[in-house]
This record gives sequence, C-alpha cells and structure tokens, in this order.
Amino acid sequence: MDIWKFNKGEWAEAYVFLKVLGDGRIYGADAQLHKDPMTFMDIVNIIRDEPDRYLRFERMMKDEMDYIEAYDRDAVFKVVTAEELREKAARLYHEIMALKGGGSIPDAEAYLKSLGLSSPKARISPAASKRYGSKTDLIITSLSSLDHTRTTEGFSIKSHLGAPATLFNSSATSGFLYKIKGCDVDGYNKINANSSSISTAIGIIRDEYELEYIGCRNEFFADNLSLVDSRMDEILQCAVLVSLGYYGDKNATQLTKVCDRLAEINPIGHRRPKDFYISKIKEFLYDTFGGMTATKPWDGRKLLAGGYLDVSSNGDILYYRAVSDDIFESYLLKSTCFDSPDRGYKSSLSIALSKAVLENRAPTSDEIIAASQTKTGSTKKKKGDWGYVYPEGDEYHIALNFQVRFK
Repeated sequence: MDIWKFNKGEWAEAYVFLKVLGDGRIYGADAQLHKDPMTFMDIVNIIRDEPDRYLRFERMMKDEMDYIEAYDRDAVFKVVTAEELREKAARLYHEIMALKGGGSIPDAEAYLKSLGLSSPKARISPAASKRYGSKTDLIITSLSSLDHTRTTEGFSIKSHLGAPATLFNSSATSGFLYKIKGCDVDGYNKINANSSSISTAIGIIRDEYELEYIGCRNEFFADNLSLVDSRMDEILQCAVLVSLGYYGDKNATQLTKVCDRLAEINPIGHRRPKDFYISKIKEFLYDTFGGMTATKPWDGRKLLAGGYLDVSSNGDILYYRAVSDDIFESYLLKSTCFDSPDRGYKSSLSIALSKAVLENRAPTSDEIIAASQTKTGSTKKKKGDWGYVYPEGDEYHIALNFQVRFK
C-alpha cells in the first residue's frame, strides 16, 4: 500500500478538517481582518462528497460531552470525542510545521484512514463541485451567530503553514503583449542577455526604450476581463508593469501598494483614481475567486464557495464569507500579491543565444542543452513562455505574465 506523501498545504486541509470538527466553532473576521468574537459559525457537520463515497461527520452532545458520529451514507462506522479530534489536530499541526516542504506523516495517515479518508485533501465529486463551487475544499453545515440560519456551504482553505496558495493561476494564455518602441537588434540581444532576472530586463527597457501595450495574449482572457470591466485589461496590464518595476517601484507586488501606484499613474484617466482602481482590482480578485480564469470562456456567473477558511501560521482559523461586501473583498486585496510564474525554456534559450551574440561567438551545445533540457535529458516544458524579447516583422515584442498568490 502506498504511503501518503503530501505537501504542507495538502496536510493543512486535514488539519482544518480535524480542528474545525473538534472545536465546533469558527470565528469570522472584522473589517480589519482580525477575529470578530461576535461573528461565528457553529459546526453541525462536515461532509466529504467524493466520486466514490459520501461521508458525513455529525457533531453531537450527550451528558455535556461533545462527540462526533462518522457516517458512510446512512450507516455509523465510528464515534470519536471532540477532545480526541482536537488533540489529533494539535499534533498534526506540529508535524506539518516540522516538514521540510512535504512528506509523510504516518500517525496522521493512520488516524485519517480510520475516519474513512483516502487523502488529506478532499476529492470533491463533480456534483458537489457544481453545487458548492469549483474551489471547494471543505463542505460545512453550520448555524450562523448572526441569524441562526442553518446552511451547507463549500469553503476553500488557504493555509499559511506551507507555500503560499494561488488565487489566479498563470498559463500560456494569461498575460499581456507589448511592443518595445525604439528597440533594434542590438537592444534585442542586450535585453535578452540580461533577462535571467526579469527585473533587470524590465529595467533596461524602462531606461532605454518604451513599452507600448498591444493587448491580451489570448482572446479568452481578453473576453473574460471585459466582463469585469470594458477596460480591465488596460488596468491589469498596468498593475503588472508596476509589480515588475517598470515605473521605478521596488518590491511593489502587494496588491494594496499596486493600487496606490495605479492611482498615481492613472492609466485610463479616471476622475477619482484612488477609489476607482481599488474597486476594479477588488472586482478582478472577487471574480477570480468566483471562477474566472485565463484558459476558458467565462460567462460572468460566479460559482462561489461559501468563502475562505484562512489558516494562520500559528494554526488559528478564521472564515471570510464569499459575499460581495467590503470585508471579503478587502481580505482578498490585503492578503494577495503579484508573483512571477515560470518563464519557460524559450526564455532560457533566448538568454543563451543573445549572450553568445554579444560575445561574438556561436552558442555551445552545452549551453543549448542546459537551456532546453532537464537534467534527465527530456525537453523542458514550455510553461509560461514569457519574459524574453522576440522579433515580430520589423518590430520587437515581449510578453509579460503574472499570477496572484496569497501572502
């Protein structure tokens, strides 16, 4: 039988499952993204609706003792106390923090299997994904402290125990195209030869040339952004340039700082730039959470989960409901940053070729192999395919890409 090996983020989903079920209550956040002791959800049950099985974990109370009945469909197969789950969650937290990137946790694996789980990460069934949202990690039935209504909702888990989670994933279809005004063949080679750091390449372009925005790299991405706002692509491409240092900013990757800089640059000349750009970036983040991507057509409908369960580095959990209000949108804005995804083998190859040209020599076979092949000899994946200058007729162009991660 295979031993479970997962990264910290995946193990964190099991931690949330155990802790939430054991604690029986999750607190919400206020406008400053701090715990609000007056806003909480009392847990009724947690559901694992997977393609091959349907598990339900009901919180019960008898003689002032909290316990959990585990159901496979309608049959109880295990009963555990809430205290036991809290102890297991605390132990798992410490074991996750001790992991170096990822690996196995045998004790946790054995315990989770005894609860019927086949993985720390839920494999949500297609029907559940459609019903509760495509980003659902945990299905929770709860009672609200606000109006005492009982709801069953899907929540996405964002953990700070491991590598930062991604909100907007990059792809070969995301990002933007630019013409480098004034660039010639010498500039082409100079920029590429110094583009092992994208910030260095952008610095050369900023100091010696000028970028002229052409448009989105893909019509799906352009059409999807137009449903957020008719000029969303212009706003977002400028935000990406801010994050890459084109306007002279250093480390301006946090979305709050990017919005401040957008208001100063005011790329589309709005009369109220400070309010406008914050609002539009929030809308982009919210729609991304609701299902918009760069890879397939989006109809503007938001397939929303109940919200986010945010796991802090000390193991505390707060929830943020996915309602279009300032608390949730502010959470997305304040918790995220731009990040540069992998640039692909063509970028590495362009660096090697242009360095050889500047040194008045032909590239060596070792340089070509190192740029285009992995250590095992297989061809490197194209991946993002961006961040290098290429000729387009008698012009020189560059594609720039991005992703949005949680800090």
